[in-house]
Amino acid sequence: VSEKELPANKDVPVICGKEATGCRIAFDLGKSDVKCVAVKDGEVIDSAETEWDVTNPDPQYHYDVIVKAMKTIAAKLPGPIEAIGGSATGAVSADSEATWCDCFPNVAPDVYKKRVVPIFNDIAKNEFGGVPIKVINDGEVTAVAGGQMVGAGCLFGISLGSSEGSGYVDADGNLTGW
Repeated sequence: VSEKELPANKDVPVICGKEATGCRIAFDLGKSDVKCVAVKDGEVIDSAETEWDVTNPDPQYHYDVIVKAMKTIAAKLPGPIEAIGGSATGAVSADSEATWCDCFPNVAPDVYKKRVVPIFNDIAKNEFGGVPIKVINDGEVTAVAGGQMVGAGCLFGISLGSSEGSGYVDADGNLTGW
């Protein structure tokens, strides 16, 4: 295929909120625990780690563990939660859907599609009054955080934990999407 036959470049940046005013919580789903942090006006108030068994095939188990960890950390804040940020291994859609996250390896495919794909949005809606939520891949979080730390874009981030993840932020500090 010649270059002239290729479709036009289509950049669709994914903008992640970088403000941390008010009361917010964030979580990171790893293969051994759920890490949560409570933030008020950009300052970390508290953080905690909750062990979980990612091999459990029941999506309700995962929902309950994640919610309990989030609510425990949210209780440390002086006011209502204004937004939730999160990260997970695997593929997370621009709409915060768990397209394929290896934190749920034993959930049956048909059940995964019905119960796990919408899990993050369901938690925000059902447990936190529908506050805004943004969940992205853990490697993408590394890129966004790295860009904020150095105050520059065009940065590649790599997350090394139970698995590996990567992300890239453009000159404006936005993810490049997929």
